[in-house]
Amino acid sequence: MTEGYADVGGARLWYWDTEGPSAALILCHPASQGCLVWENQRETFARAGYRVIGYSRRGHHPSGTEPTDAPGTTVDDLAGLMDVLGVDQAHILGAAAGGITALGFACRFPTRVLSLVLAGTIFAPDEDDWRAMHGRLDVASIKGAASTSFLELGPAYRAANPDGVARFAALSEQALAHKGGYTQPTGATVNWATLEALTTPVLLITGEADLYSPPPMQELVAGHLRNRDLMTLRAIGHAPYWEAPGLFNAAVLGFLGAA
Repeated sequence: MTEGYADVGGARLWYWDTEGPSAALILCHPASQGCLVWENQRETFARAGYRVIGYSRRGHHPSGTEPTDAPGTTVDDLAGLMDVLGVDQAHILGAAAGGITALGFACRFPTRVLSLVLAGTIFAPDEDDWRAMHGRLDVASIKGAASTSFLELGPAYRAANPDGVARFAALSEQALAHKGGYTQPTGATVNWATLEALTTPVLLITGEADLYSPPPMQELVAGHLRNRDLMTLRAIGHAPYWEAPGLFNAAVLGFLGAA
């Protein structure tokens, strides 16, 4: 494995790359984490024969936020990283906000995406029926008073896995230590029309206990995708890759094998 910084349009993104001649699988982390959160996926996916690449978006450790006056977009940064690493096409896996980047990338650069896995993603299409459903979840009303672990990990996992909760919280604190209020636009048009135009195979994975993107939201979006599979995990929250890595990894590998 190699790791280091990739210069993408003036910004430096930290990445790791298991390398090799196999098909690339790029992991896009959630807003609460950085590229270190994939500790339960990297070796498993690499042993399965994929060139696995993880990176931290701007504002997430170890990447920086410069230049603050020209934040670029998350989609352009992903395209730039692929160019630097010599990756023409890849399987893209995005969790939560990382899924917003992954989906935006697929809508804007569909020929560069072999398949798409979206785990616990809110999608953020520019559509009124989606906004209405997202508003009814009312997660914003408790975000300031609740911890990241409470919001993103299901109650069953929090009750049974104190060490895993502590590790998730520590990685989140490290990833966001210097972010402040830094944000980046996605840089892609995502709506029902662009989703309906996608022919890329898509796997949607959600948890029954996901506060941000429960099964009805996944089903709403799935109805606008031509080529999709939908999987719901029992008693799992917003972070299935962390809470149930065995189930999650098996589902992803099974999907990639058929994509």
